[in-house]
Amino acid sequence: MKVSVSVLSNYDDVSNAVLKVNKTSADFLHIDVMDGKFVNNLKFPLELVEKLKSISEKKIDMHLMVEDEDLIKEYASYKPYYLTLHVEILKDNTLIKYIKSLGIKVGLAINPETRVENLSPYIKDIDLILFMSVNPGKGGQKFKKSVIQKIKKIRKILNNKVIISVDGGVNDKTISYCREAGCDMVVSGSYVTNSDNYEEKILSLK
Repeated sequence: MKVSVSVLSNYDDVSNAVLKVNKTSADFLHIDVMDGKFVNNLKFPLELVEKLKSISEKKIDMHLMVEDEDLIKEYASYKPYYLTLHVEILKDNTLIKYIKSLGIKVGLAINPETRVENLSPYIKDIDLILFMSVNPGKGGQKFKKSVIQKIKKIRKILNNKVIISVDGGVNDKTISYCREAGCDMVVSGSYVTNSDNYEEKILSLK
């Protein structure tokens, strides 16, 4: 299991959290960008992302909870390894193709209440699906088990090139649901970063 560590819960001391992640076996650094519109919170502005990218030794796994296409393109200019948009904002695959043209792997995030069928028009064009197992916009929420059936449904029709990731409430108890559903990667935030030993928590998920 690949592990992407979210530093959202450590926003007030985020640079220090990134330096701690550098010293672990985490596969990615997960950055949750929020525009204050798609979700209520406003987090990780462009200048902060630039700073974190400069100090991170991990590949960047960027999750954009953002509505504005021009703003999405600005974040894409930082060339993260994965850039994940929400399927709820898409009208067609134009934005996906633009991001791919920059050499960036594209992910699509899907909220807990969104029908999994909404992903169908885009599956052939993307590299990752991020299932939200909490309502997006705030860390430390409880894992919604209902998402597992949605993951199993999409797993049956995916080719192995598309990574399935889960974000929200992932810890040493809920990781078994993720494995059972056929996930390739998990995003974990407060479970890792609110502990005194990041590596111990990351290994419990791998």
